[in-house]
Amino acid sequence: MMREMVTIFRLALLLALPVAMTQPIERADARVRAVLVGASDFAEPELRRFSLPGAARDAERMADALRPFEISAGDMTVLTGRAATADAIRAALDALARRSTRGDRAIIFLSGHGTQAPVSTDDGLEPDGLDEWFLASDAGRWDTRSQSLPGGLKDDEIGLRVRAMRADGVDVWIMIDSCTGGGLFRGSRATPKSIDASILGIVLPPPNRGAIDTSGFVDAGLAGGGRLVAFAAAAPGQIAWDYGDGGRFTTALAAALTDRPSSFAALAARSGPVAIPWTAGDLSAPFLFDGQSPDLLGLIRGLPPLPFATRLSIDDAGACKKRSSGSDRRSPDASTTITLGHCDHVRVDFGEPVTPLRLEAWYRDASGSYASLSPPAGLLVVPGRWANVGFTFVTHDPVSGSPLPRGEEVLILLVRDGSGAAIAGDLMRFQAK
Repeated sequence: MMREMVTIFRLALLLALPVAMTQPIERADARVRAVLVGASDFAEPELRRFSLPGAARDAERMADALRPFEISAGDMTVLTGRAATADAIRAALDALARRSTRGDRAIIFLSGHGTQAPVSTDDGLEPDGLDEWFLASDAGRWDTRSQSLPGGLKDDEIGLRVRAMRADGVDVWIMIDSCTGGGLFRGSRATPKSIDASILGIVLPPPNRGAIDTSGFVDAGLAGGGRLVAFAAAAPGQIAWDYGDGGRFTTALAAALTDRPSSFAALAARSGPVAIPWTAGDLSAPFLFDGQSPDLLGLIRGLPPLPFATRLSIDDAGACKKRSSGSDRRSPDASTTITLGHCDHVRVDFGEPVTPLRLEAWYRDASGSYASLSPPAGLLVVPGRWANVGFTFVTHDPVSGSPLPRGEEVLILLVRDGSGAAIAGDLMRFQAK
Protein backbone atom coordinates (compact mmCIF):
# COMPACT_ATOMS: atom_id res chain seq x y z
CA MET A 1 0.00 0.00 0.00
CA MET A 2 1.18 3.55 -0.61
CA ARG A 3 1.10 5.99 2.23
CA GLU A 4 1.80 9.64 2.78
CA MET A 5 3.72 10.19 5.99
CA VAL A 6 3.51 13.34 8.09
CA THR A 7 5.75 13.93 11.08
CA ILE A 8 6.39 17.05 13.11
CA PHE A 9 9.74 17.38 11.31
CA ARG A 10 8.84 16.93 7.67
CA LEU A 11 6.38 15.78 5.03
CA ALA A 12 7.10 12.82 2.79
CA LEU A 13 5.31 10.43 0.49
CA LEU A 14 6.25 6.80 0.87
CA LEU A 15 7.44 5.82 -2.55
CA ALA A 16 6.86 2.06 -2.35
CA LEU A 17 3.89 0.71 -4.27
CA PRO A 18 4.57 -3.02 -4.71
CA VAL A 19 2.75 -4.82 -7.49
CA ALA A 20 3.92 -8.29 -6.54
CA MET A 21 4.65 -10.16 -3.35
CA THR A 22 8.37 -10.09 -3.99
CA GLN A 23 11.40 -9.58 -1.79
CA PRO A 24 14.76 -8.06 -2.76
CA ILE A 25 17.10 -10.52 -4.45
CA GLU A 26 20.66 -10.56 -3.10
CA ARG A 27 23.33 -11.43 -5.68
CA ALA A 28 27.01 -11.85 -5.06
CA ASP A 29 27.70 -10.27 -8.46
CA ALA A 30 25.26 -7.36 -8.06
CA ARG A 31 26.42 -4.23 -9.88
CA VAL A 32 26.05 -0.64 -8.71
CA ARG A 33 25.50 1.93 -11.45
CA ALA A 34 24.99 5.67 -11.18
CA VAL A 35 23.71 8.63 -13.19
CA LEU A 36 24.89 11.93 -11.68
CA VAL A 37 23.59 15.22 -13.10
CA GLY A 38 24.69 18.79 -12.39
CA ALA A 39 22.64 21.15 -14.58
CA SER A 40 24.87 24.17 -14.00
CA ASP A 41 24.46 26.24 -17.16
CA PHE A 42 21.67 27.18 -19.59
CA ALA A 43 21.72 27.60 -23.35
CA GLU A 44 18.68 29.92 -23.29
CA PRO A 45 20.04 33.52 -23.13
CA GLU A 46 17.27 34.66 -20.79
CA LEU A 47 18.22 31.98 -18.27
CA ARG A 48 22.02 32.32 -18.39
CA ARG A 49 21.98 34.72 -15.44
CA PHE A 50 20.71 31.78 -13.38
CA SER A 51 23.79 29.67 -14.08
CA LEU A 52 24.65 27.54 -11.06
CA PRO A 53 28.32 26.45 -11.16
CA GLY A 54 27.87 24.73 -7.84
CA ALA A 55 25.55 22.17 -9.45
CA ALA A 56 28.41 20.83 -11.60
CA ARG A 57 30.59 20.72 -8.50
CA ASP A 58 27.81 18.77 -6.75
CA ALA A 59 27.83 16.06 -9.41
CA GLU A 60 31.63 15.86 -9.35
CA ARG A 61 31.71 15.80 -5.53
CA MET A 62 29.15 12.99 -5.45
CA ALA A 63 31.13 11.02 -8.06
CA ASP A 64 34.27 11.34 -5.91
CA ALA A 65 32.35 10.25 -2.80
CA LEU A 66 30.91 7.16 -4.51
CA ARG A 67 34.09 5.85 -6.18
CA PRO A 68 35.39 4.12 -3.01
CA PHE A 69 32.24 1.98 -3.08
CA GLU A 70 33.61 0.01 -6.02
CA ILE A 71 31.57 1.63 -8.78
CA SER A 72 33.55 1.24 -11.98
CA ALA A 73 34.11 4.18 -14.30
CA GLY A 74 32.03 2.49 -16.99
CA ASP A 75 29.08 2.21 -14.59
CA MET A 76 29.04 5.91 -13.66
CA THR A 77 27.62 8.58 -16.00
CA VAL A 78 28.25 12.22 -15.07
CA LEU A 79 26.45 15.01 -16.94
CA THR A 80 27.29 18.65 -16.17
CA GLY A 81 27.07 22.07 -17.80
CA ARG A 82 25.56 22.27 -21.29
CA ALA A 83 25.86 18.48 -21.62
CA ALA A 84 23.09 18.02 -19.03
CA THR A 85 20.24 18.41 -21.52
CA ALA A 86 16.85 16.87 -20.93
CA ASP A 87 17.37 14.31 -23.71
CA ALA A 88 20.84 13.42 -22.41
CA ILE A 89 19.43 12.86 -18.92
CA ARG A 90 16.61 10.72 -20.32
CA ALA A 91 19.06 8.69 -22.39
CA ALA A 92 21.31 8.14 -19.36
CA LEU A 93 18.38 7.00 -17.22
CA ASP A 94 17.15 4.70 -19.99
CA ALA A 95 20.62 3.16 -20.33
CA LEU A 96 20.77 2.73 -16.56
CA ALA A 97 17.49 0.82 -16.65
CA ARG A 98 18.50 -1.23 -19.70
CA ARG A 99 21.81 -2.37 -18.18
CA SER A 100 20.44 -3.14 -14.72
CA THR A 101 18.92 -6.50 -13.84
CA ARG A 102 17.22 -7.97 -10.78
CA GLY A 103 19.39 -7.55 -7.70
CA ASP A 104 21.44 -4.66 -9.13
CA ARG A 105 21.50 -1.22 -7.50
CA ALA A 106 20.90 2.10 -9.27
CA ILE A 107 21.89 5.56 -8.03
CA ILE A 108 20.30 8.71 -9.47
CA PHE A 109 21.56 12.15 -8.44
CA LEU A 110 20.13 15.45 -9.74
CA SER A 111 21.47 18.89 -8.83
CA GLY A 112 20.23 22.12 -10.37
CA HIS A 113 17.29 24.48 -10.46
CA GLY A 114 13.71 23.42 -9.89
CA THR A 115 10.33 25.05 -10.32
CA GLN A 116 6.62 24.26 -10.16
CA ALA A 117 3.83 24.42 -12.73
CA PRO A 118 0.12 23.56 -12.81
CA VAL A 119 -0.70 19.90 -13.41
CA SER A 120 -1.99 19.17 -16.90
CA THR A 121 -4.28 16.33 -15.79
CA ASP A 122 -6.27 15.39 -12.72
CA ASP A 123 -3.54 13.92 -10.54
CA GLY A 124 -4.51 12.43 -7.18
CA LEU A 125 -0.90 12.63 -6.02
CA GLU A 126 -0.71 16.42 -6.48
CA PRO A 127 -3.34 17.74 -4.06
CA ASP A 128 -2.05 21.31 -4.46
CA GLY A 129 -2.47 21.12 -8.25
CA LEU A 130 1.23 21.64 -8.97
CA ASP A 131 3.88 19.45 -10.59
CA GLU A 132 7.57 19.76 -9.77
CA TRP A 133 10.04 20.22 -12.64
CA PHE A 134 13.82 19.78 -12.80
CA LEU A 135 15.43 22.21 -15.25
CA ALA A 136 18.00 20.71 -17.61
CA SER A 137 20.57 22.86 -19.43
CA ASP A 138 18.29 23.33 -22.47
CA ALA A 139 15.31 24.55 -20.42
CA GLY A 140 13.14 27.21 -22.05
CA ARG A 141 9.88 29.04 -21.51
CA TRP A 142 6.62 27.30 -20.69
CA ASP A 143 4.70 25.97 -23.70
CA THR A 144 1.09 26.94 -23.04
CA ARG A 145 -0.26 24.76 -25.86
CA SER A 146 1.27 21.49 -24.65
CA GLN A 147 1.30 22.57 -20.99
CA SER A 148 4.90 21.47 -20.72
CA LEU A 149 8.33 22.91 -20.02
CA PRO A 150 10.86 22.41 -22.85
CA GLY A 151 14.12 21.16 -21.43
CA GLY A 152 12.47 20.15 -18.18
CA LEU A 153 11.87 16.79 -16.51
CA LYS A 154 8.60 16.50 -14.62
CA ASP A 155 8.33 14.61 -11.35
CA ASP A 156 5.99 12.05 -12.92
CA GLU A 157 8.46 11.30 -15.72
CA ILE A 158 11.32 10.65 -13.34
CA GLY A 159 9.03 8.60 -11.14
CA LEU A 160 7.88 6.38 -13.99
CA ARG A 161 11.48 5.58 -14.92
CA VAL A 162 12.29 4.67 -11.34
CA ARG A 163 9.11 2.61 -11.18
CA ALA A 164 10.17 0.57 -14.21
CA MET A 165 13.54 -0.24 -12.67
CA ARG A 166 11.98 -1.29 -9.37
CA ALA A 167 9.46 -3.43 -11.21
CA ASP A 168 12.46 -5.32 -12.64
CA GLY A 169 13.82 -5.92 -9.13
CA VAL A 170 16.41 -3.13 -9.15
CA ASP A 171 17.06 -1.27 -5.88
CA VAL A 172 17.08 2.51 -6.40
CA TRP A 173 18.63 5.35 -4.40
CA ILE A 174 17.60 8.78 -5.71
CA MET A 175 19.00 12.11 -4.46
CA ILE A 176 17.76 15.54 -5.50
CA ASP A 177 19.57 18.78 -4.66
CA SER A 178 17.09 21.27 -6.05
CA CYS A 179 14.30 23.57 -5.04
CA THR A 180 10.82 22.47 -5.96
CA GLY A 181 9.37 25.94 -5.72
CA GLY A 182 10.93 29.32 -5.40
CA GLY A 183 11.41 32.31 -3.21
CA LEU A 184 14.26 34.56 -2.12
CA PHE A 185 15.53 35.23 1.39
CA ARG A 186 16.79 38.79 1.68
CA GLY A 187 20.34 39.17 2.94
CA SER A 188 21.42 35.59 2.26
CA ARG A 189 24.80 34.99 0.67
CA ALA A 190 23.60 31.72 -0.77
CA THR A 191 21.74 31.13 -4.03
CA PRO A 192 18.35 29.44 -3.98
CA LYS A 193 18.31 26.53 -6.43
CA SER A 194 15.07 27.69 -8.01
CA ILE A 195 13.90 29.76 -10.94
CA ASP A 196 10.67 31.58 -10.30
CA ALA A 197 7.80 30.21 -12.38
CA SER A 198 6.94 33.66 -13.79
CA ILE A 199 10.38 33.95 -15.44
CA LEU A 200 9.61 30.74 -17.35
CA GLY A 201 6.22 32.06 -18.43
CA ILE A 202 4.31 29.80 -16.03
CA VAL A 203 1.14 31.22 -14.51
CA LEU A 204 0.54 29.57 -11.15
CA PRO A 205 -2.97 29.32 -9.70
CA PRO A 206 -3.74 30.89 -6.32
CA PRO A 207 -2.32 28.79 -3.49
CA ASN A 208 -4.57 26.00 -2.34
CA ARG A 209 -4.16 26.44 1.38
CA GLY A 210 -4.55 23.25 3.30
CA ALA A 211 -3.51 21.06 0.36
CA ILE A 212 0.15 20.16 0.80
CA ASP A 213 1.98 18.45 -2.03
CA THR A 214 4.10 15.74 -0.43
CA SER A 215 5.12 14.01 -3.61
CA GLY A 216 8.49 15.49 -4.58
CA PHE A 217 10.06 14.44 -7.88
CA VAL A 218 9.33 10.73 -7.64
CA ASP A 219 5.63 10.42 -7.03
CA ALA A 220 4.38 8.38 -9.96
CA GLY A 221 3.39 5.18 -8.20
CA LEU A 222 6.75 3.54 -7.75
CA ALA A 223 6.30 -0.19 -7.83
CA GLY A 224 8.02 -3.53 -7.91
CA GLY A 225 10.35 -5.84 -6.05
CA GLY A 226 13.25 -3.36 -5.85
CA ARG A 227 13.71 -1.28 -2.73
CA LEU A 228 13.76 2.52 -2.77
CA VAL A 229 15.44 5.25 -0.74
CA ALA A 230 14.92 8.93 -1.58
CA PHE A 231 16.79 11.94 -0.19
CA ALA A 232 16.03 15.55 -1.14
CA ALA A 233 17.41 18.93 -0.19
CA ALA A 234 13.96 20.48 -0.01
CA ALA A 235 10.37 19.39 0.24
CA PRO A 236 8.03 20.59 -2.55
CA GLY A 237 7.66 24.35 -2.41
CA GLN A 238 10.75 24.77 -0.22
CA ILE A 239 14.23 26.11 -0.89
CA ALA A 240 17.53 24.30 -1.43
CA TRP A 241 20.67 26.42 -1.15
CA ASP A 242 23.89 26.64 -3.14
CA TYR A 243 26.94 28.31 -1.65
CA GLY A 244 28.92 28.79 -4.86
CA ASP A 245 31.02 25.65 -4.51
CA GLY A 246 28.00 23.37 -4.28
CA GLY A 247 24.80 22.74 -2.41
CA ARG A 248 24.56 22.39 1.35
CA PHE A 249 22.74 19.07 0.84
CA THR A 250 25.40 17.50 -1.40
CA THR A 251 28.34 18.82 0.61
CA ALA A 252 26.99 17.30 3.83
CA LEU A 253 25.99 14.04 2.14
CA ALA A 254 29.36 13.54 0.44
CA ALA A 255 31.20 14.21 3.69
CA ALA A 256 29.04 11.68 5.55
CA LEU A 257 29.81 9.02 2.93
CA THR A 258 33.47 9.00 3.93
CA ASP A 259 32.49 7.21 7.16
CA ARG A 260 31.05 4.27 5.15
CA PRO A 261 27.62 4.25 6.86
CA SER A 262 26.02 0.97 7.86
CA SER A 263 22.56 1.96 6.58
CA PHE A 264 20.76 4.74 4.75
CA ALA A 265 19.31 5.84 8.09
CA ALA A 266 22.83 6.19 9.50
CA LEU A 267 23.89 8.19 6.44
CA ALA A 268 20.95 10.58 6.75
CA ALA A 269 21.51 11.00 10.48
CA ARG A 270 25.22 11.77 9.99
CA SER A 271 24.45 14.29 7.26
CA GLY A 272 22.12 16.17 9.60
CA PRO A 273 18.37 16.96 9.54
CA VAL A 274 18.99 20.48 8.22
CA ALA A 275 21.06 19.27 5.28
CA ILE A 276 18.64 16.44 4.42
CA PRO A 277 15.17 17.54 5.53
CA TRP A 278 13.26 15.19 3.21
CA THR A 279 13.66 11.43 3.16
CA ALA A 280 11.47 8.51 2.16
CA GLY A 281 11.62 4.80 1.52
CA ASP A 282 13.36 1.93 3.31
CA LEU A 283 15.96 3.84 5.33
CA SER A 284 16.54 0.69 7.39
CA ALA A 285 18.20 -0.99 4.40
CA PRO A 286 21.99 -1.52 4.55
CA PHE A 287 23.82 1.20 2.67
CA LEU A 288 23.77 0.72 -1.10
CA PHE A 289 21.32 -2.14 -0.40
CA ASP A 290 24.25 -4.41 0.44
CA GLY A 291 22.15 -7.02 2.28
CA GLN A 292 18.60 -7.62 3.40
CA SER A 293 16.67 -5.04 5.37
CA PRO A 294 16.44 -5.93 9.08
CA ASP A 295 13.51 -7.90 10.49
CA LEU A 296 11.92 -5.17 12.57
CA LEU A 297 8.96 -7.38 13.44
CA GLY A 298 11.32 -9.91 14.94
CA LEU A 299 13.19 -7.19 16.81
CA ILE A 300 10.10 -5.92 18.57
CA ARG A 301 9.02 -9.31 19.93
CA GLY A 302 9.59 -9.58 23.66
CA LEU A 303 10.12 -5.86 24.24
CA PRO A 304 8.12 -4.07 26.96
CA PRO A 305 5.41 -1.63 25.79
CA LEU A 306 6.06 2.03 25.08
CA PRO A 307 6.55 4.09 28.27
CA PHE A 308 3.99 6.70 27.19
CA ALA A 309 0.43 6.80 25.89
CA THR A 310 -0.50 6.46 22.21
CA ARG A 311 -3.73 7.63 20.60
CA LEU A 312 -4.80 6.50 17.12
CA SER A 313 -7.43 8.32 15.05
CA ILE A 314 -8.74 7.98 11.47
CA ASP A 315 -10.36 10.65 9.30
CA ASP A 316 -11.00 11.44 5.62
CA ALA A 317 -8.09 13.87 5.20
CA GLY A 318 -6.00 11.51 3.03
CA ALA A 319 -3.49 13.11 0.67
CA CYS A 320 -5.11 11.59 -2.44
CA LYS A 321 -8.47 13.25 -1.77
CA LYS A 322 -9.07 16.59 -3.40
CA ARG A 323 -11.01 17.93 -0.44
CA SER A 324 -11.56 16.78 3.07
CA SER A 325 -14.55 17.58 5.21
CA GLY A 326 -12.52 16.81 8.30
CA SER A 327 -15.37 14.61 9.41
CA ASP A 328 -15.65 10.90 10.13
CA ARG A 329 -12.93 11.09 12.76
CA ARG A 330 -12.87 7.98 14.85
CA SER A 331 -10.55 6.39 17.39
CA PRO A 332 -10.55 2.61 16.99
CA ASP A 333 -9.09 0.12 19.43
CA ALA A 334 -5.39 -0.01 18.52
CA SER A 335 -5.00 -3.44 20.12
CA THR A 336 -7.06 -5.04 17.32
CA THR A 337 -6.47 -5.28 13.57
CA ILE A 338 -7.88 -2.04 12.14
CA THR A 339 -9.74 -2.08 8.83
CA LEU A 340 -9.08 0.86 6.52
CA GLY A 341 -10.52 2.10 3.24
CA HIS A 342 -8.85 3.77 0.28
CA CYS A 343 -7.50 7.23 1.17
CA ASP A 344 -8.18 6.94 4.89
CA HIS A 345 -5.85 9.16 6.86
CA VAL A 346 -4.34 7.65 10.01
CA ARG A 347 -2.72 9.69 12.75
CA VAL A 348 -0.96 8.39 15.85
CA ASP A 349 -0.27 10.81 18.71
CA PHE A 350 2.33 10.08 21.35
CA GLY A 351 1.97 11.29 24.93
CA GLU A 352 4.52 12.86 27.21
CA PRO A 353 7.24 10.56 28.58
CA VAL A 354 8.96 11.15 31.89
CA THR A 355 12.27 11.81 30.11
CA PRO A 356 13.04 12.66 26.45
CA LEU A 357 13.10 9.62 24.17
CA ARG A 358 13.79 8.88 20.51
CA LEU A 359 11.03 6.97 18.77
CA GLU A 360 11.34 5.16 15.42
CA ALA A 361 8.16 4.62 13.42
CA TRP A 362 8.29 2.04 10.60
CA TYR A 363 5.52 0.85 8.30
CA ARG A 364 5.63 -2.71 6.93
CA ASP A 365 3.27 -3.18 4.00
CA ALA A 366 1.62 -6.34 2.68
CA SER A 367 4.60 -7.13 0.45
CA GLY A 368 7.02 -7.02 3.39
CA SER A 369 8.59 -3.69 2.43
CA TYR A 370 9.54 -1.27 5.21
CA ALA A 371 9.38 2.53 5.15
CA SER A 372 10.28 5.07 7.80
CA LEU A 373 7.66 7.50 9.06
CA SER A 374 10.08 9.23 11.43
CA PRO A 375 13.29 11.22 10.93
CA PRO A 376 16.48 9.16 10.48
CA ALA A 377 17.58 9.86 14.08
CA GLY A 378 14.10 9.11 15.39
CA LEU A 379 11.17 11.27 16.44
CA LEU A 380 11.89 13.24 19.60
CA VAL A 381 9.20 12.61 22.22
CA VAL A 382 9.64 14.92 25.22
CA PRO A 383 7.87 15.95 28.42
CA GLY A 384 5.42 18.80 27.87
CA ARG A 385 4.75 18.13 24.18
CA TRP A 386 2.83 15.56 22.17
CA ALA A 387 4.34 14.31 18.93
CA ASN A 388 2.69 12.45 16.06
CA VAL A 389 3.11 10.53 12.82
CA GLY A 390 0.55 9.96 10.10
CA PHE A 391 -0.01 8.30 6.75
CA THR A 392 -2.59 7.91 4.00
CA PHE A 393 -3.72 4.36 3.32
CA VAL A 394 -4.58 3.35 -0.26
CA THR A 395 -5.81 0.12 -1.78
CA HIS A 396 -4.82 0.95 -5.37
CA ASP A 397 -2.22 3.03 -7.15
CA PRO A 398 -3.73 6.56 -7.45
CA VAL A 399 -1.99 7.04 -10.81
CA SER A 400 -2.63 3.78 -12.68
CA GLY A 401 -5.54 2.44 -10.63
CA SER A 402 -3.78 -0.92 -10.29
CA PRO A 403 -4.72 -2.83 -7.13
CA LEU A 404 -2.07 -3.18 -4.46
CA PRO A 405 -1.27 -6.40 -2.57
CA ARG A 406 -3.71 -7.34 0.16
CA GLY A 407 -2.73 -8.63 3.55
CA GLU A 408 -1.85 -7.52 7.05
CA GLU A 409 0.19 -4.34 7.36
CA VAL A 410 1.95 -3.17 10.50
CA LEU A 411 3.02 0.10 12.08
CA ILE A 412 6.07 -0.63 14.25
CA LEU A 413 6.91 1.81 17.06
CA LEU A 414 10.36 1.35 18.57
CA VAL A 415 12.21 3.22 21.34
CA ARG A 416 16.01 2.97 21.65
CA ASP A 417 18.32 4.12 24.40
CA GLY A 418 21.40 6.28 23.98
CA SER A 419 23.51 3.29 22.91
CA GLY A 420 21.07 2.35 20.17
CA ALA A 421 19.65 -0.70 21.96
CA ALA A 422 15.90 -1.27 21.58
CA ILE A 423 14.22 -0.86 24.98
CA ALA A 424 10.48 -0.72 24.19
CA GLY A 425 8.07 -1.19 21.33
CA ASP A 426 4.51 -1.64 20.16
CA LEU A 427 2.66 -2.76 17.01
CA MET A 428 -0.49 -1.51 15.29
CA ARG A 429 -2.01 -3.80 12.67
CA PHE A 430 -4.05 -2.77 9.61
CA GLN A 431 -5.84 -4.40 6.70
CA ALA A 432 -7.85 -3.17 3.73
CA LYS A 433 -11.63 -3.33 3.71
